[in-house]
Amino acid sequence: MKTTIKYFIAVFALLVLVNTSCSDFLDEDNRTGSTEDVKYSTKSGIDGLVASCYAYLRGWYGKEAAFGLSEGGTDTWLTGYDNRQKVLIDYSGITPEVATSSRETMNACFDEYWELFFTAVNVCNTGIKYVSEAPAGVLTDADQAAYLGELKVLRAFYYWHLVETWGPVQINTEPVSGISTLAYRDSEEEVYEFMLNDVEEAVAHLEAKTAKTGRINYWAAKALKARLLIYKASKFNDNQAYADAAATAEEVIAGSGNSFFANYADCWLGANENGASNKEVIWYVDYSDVLEYNIMPKRLKLDEDGDQMTWSAMMIRNGANAIGGNASHLQFVGVWNLLPGLTGILVRTDTEAKKTLKYRDVNYSLGKDYQPYSKGFTRYVPSGYLLDLFNDTTDQRYQASFRDVYYAAKSLQDAFADGIAPPDGYAEMRDTAIYLCKNTVTANQIARATNRYALFSRTDVGNAAVYPLYQNAEGTLPTIATGTSGANQFKGNRMYIALKKFDDYTGSVIRDLGSKDAFVFRLSEMYLIAAEGYMMSGSSAQAIQRLNDLRTARAISGKSNVLTAEEESQVTAQDIDVILDERARELCGEQQRWFDLKRTGTLVERVTLHNGSAAANIKSHHVLRPIPQPQLDAITNKTAGEDPEGFWQNEGYN
Repeated sequence: MKTTIKYFIAVFALLVLVNTSCSDFLDEDNRTGSTEDVKYSTKSGIDGLVASCYAYLRGWYGKEAAFGLSEGGTDTWLTGYDNRQKVLIDYSGITPEVATSSRETMNACFDEYWELFFTAVNVCNTGIKYVSEAPAGVLTDADQAAYLGELKVLRAFYYWHLVETWGPVQINTEPVSGISTLAYRDSEEEVYEFMLNDVEEAVAHLEAKTAKTGRINYWAAKALKARLLIYKASKFNDNQAYADAAATAEEVIAGSGNSFFANYADCWLGANENGASNKEVIWYVDYSDVLEYNIMPKRLKLDEDGDQMTWSAMMIRNGANAIGGNASHLQFVGVWNLLPGLTGILVRTDTEAKKTLKYRDVNYSLGKDYQPYSKGFTRYVPSGYLLDLFNDTTDQRYQASFRDVYYAAKSLQDAFADGIAPPDGYAEMRDTAIYLCKNTVTANQIARATNRYALFSRTDVGNAAVYPLYQNAEGTLPTIATGTSGANQFKGNRMYIALKKFDDYTGSVIRDLGSKDAFVFRLSEMYLIAAEGYMMSGSSAQAIQRLNDLRTARAISGKSNVLTAEEESQVTAQDIDVILDERARELCGEQQRWFDLKRTGTLVERVTLHNGSAAANIKSHHVLRPIPQPQLDAITNKTAGEDPEGFWQNEGYN
């Protein structure tokens, strides 16, 4: 079992969340005070308080709801059949209202995340207060410095999520000590100045803390600084910030001790799922294989009946107990186990009993062969744009990132080789059961698949035995299933090429929740930040070099994978598309894409070009999310528009 950081939740129940509560909650008694002064005057109390500040990360990283806000509605992912946030990711009806459906269909979780991040900020502020005021002898100077560094990085990181989701937000620097119905919105520029000041102070505090444990260390702080600078630069056209971002990223590259795997796929293997030992990972959100350790704090808000509210089931799949794990492996997988003729050999092994398969009156052990295939929740379909980015002859990343082949279990392959008849209609099957081709298949490919395996083609080839994935050659719209039974269920929004970065290898059966750590900062992001910073500050040769360094690290052995002449000309012309394309290749699915498109001013353009279901709906105001209605209902200084003395709804959502 991997070492786990247990995020003890000591403070959340004692804090009153300012400016983020419904009117009933505003009547709640203030429960901060002398009890906390005693509790957090001890080493153990402060240790628990600081540790609790990390728990809120698990509400975002590896959670279904957050994928909708970070990967959905972009150029890289289209809408899957069972996606429960369709209105959000298709931009077809985003509102500030809180969803009430029992299945939470179309729930963007705006209210939950507004509360989550502001609560996290408040807990960090409380931690900063008590660490700074710790009585003499309670903390060593080294511990006090490290804790302050951790807390300031976390506070900045939570604010990064807030400002990039909602734009101007209130900067809180002190723990809440009372109830207020007034709220204000500091500008995005002010929030970025605040975050960068926090991180600068943290870097100084963390200089001696370089070991990677899952807690914030010096290099995690530097990595966040690099990310904040590249965001500041692109959002505000700040040339100095571009140069500073490149310089900071270079510090991380040179000093962190991180390095690339020779095989990109190794970064994602089960053997390397622990961020502490994964050499490409700078910082991660820790998940334990004991799922009960993956605790999230309870909500502070009360419902209309005065009962404590719970987080959305898309944030915690295990219900009101607020425990669980990483659900990343569920988000990008199609229905692989229901194809005609193959249901007898392809089964979800989600219980121990299902790992024994009776096939042609003989029992076969399936072992863990199907475990990485996950459950097929049909949330996100790769766009044709994303699939077309990869040069399969030179770049490892397509095969390392995507699953386009499903194999029969090894025991069944052995049986077929020994003369046991394969499934009816697949008399020549040996190992491959399904092949999904990202290109339109040829006559030779169809002939090869006949009687061997199920075949999917990018587009319709007029052959009933070949399933089309997309409605058009561009891959902007998947073919659409009309239900979950009959021939029309095997369409491109239910069965598609799967992202396999997040495969769950731990445990013995296919699980709803996994224990793979969520990788927040990887070394490759620093190369991408350095390249973008150099490019936009006029150092094109250095930008080309850093991109080529990354591309060479991801090259198929013996192949040249460097930029083409056309791509080099894009770098020289400061064409952000060359950076966005490379970020898509490297970081697809890692909860950054929506924010990348937003900060570079390309969200509307790229969604319109590459995402068919969202193209007609997306508007310029969608670069910000709506302030949740419960927040607006709780304040008394609401204004119709921007006002330094007021609090307003974002444009387009009134």
